[in-house]
Amino acid sequence: MYRILYWPFMFILTLISLMPLRVHHFFADILFFLLYKVFRYRMSVVLTNIARAFPKAGYDEVRDIARDFYHSVTDIIAESLWAFTSSRKSIGKHADFSNSEVLNQAYGEGRNVMIIMSHTANWEIYTGLPDLRERYGMKMDNMHFFYIYKKMSSKLFDRVIYTIRSGHKSCVLVDMNEIVRKMLRNKEQGGIYFFLADQYPGPNSDFRVNFLNQETSMITGPEQISRKLGIPVVYFNIYRVRRGYYSSKFTIICDDASKTEEGYITREYARLLDESINKDKSSWLWSHKRWKIKN
Repeated sequence: MYRILYWPFMFILTLISLMPLRVHHFFADILFFLLYKVFRYRMSVVLTNIARAFPKAGYDEVRDIARDFYHSVTDIIAESLWAFTSSRKSIGKHADFSNSEVLNQAYGEGRNVMIIMSHTANWEIYTGLPDLRERYGMKMDNMHFFYIYKKMSSKLFDRVIYTIRSGHKSCVLVDMNEIVRKMLRNKEQGGIYFFLADQYPGPNSDFRVNFLNQETSMITGPEQISRKLGIPVVYFNIYRVRRGYYSSKFTIICDDASKTEEGYITREYARLLDESINKDKSSWLWSHKRWKIKN
């Protein structure tokens, strides 16, 4: 059934995507009004998460962060749709790296590198980057950028999202269940593996850190893989410069994960992410049910 729905769905998305970015932002403002004012989408989750993360914030500040978050997330939706049919060159004008030399050093002459990132600012637009060597002065080609993803339960939306993310052929998408095999097979050529690691890890996770002023369970998969393979680990943060324009920063966590103590990488990632969120409180994805159980 999803195969029948896929093509008309993609046809409509393509037509919408062809509109100029300023028109997408206009519709993002309408979507903001609907989600924030009318339907109040996950409002209780958003407000609770923000209030718990910033216990010293008053009601007005929590409300302001929530309002700005809804502006941010609706912009992400609109900009990601715009990017689907935009040229890689156009996308490159909206997505930048502030210190690509850090990644070049970690990559060396062709090593596997684990990049741990989160749902901050517009992470989706970075799957459509122009030539990495020419535009950003990086040592690697676009096909050395691997984005780890988890398949969605809906086959239709999983295929739609996959098509949008891979449409520019400027990166490679890898199923999270295939990451270790992919890294082992790709050991000689090397690659940069981007892993979103800020989601709720499930009730069986027993590794916790102090994150956003509360005890928080964390995903440890990136650390376990990195320690097993003895590869560099880099923290990657995307931040908004102004509406529709983003930059990002790499921060080295370790050069050889196998030489670190157990838990160090995950704790350092949590610390760096905490700092990033505190610098721009509205850019993180607060609608995630990040703390599903009472810590």
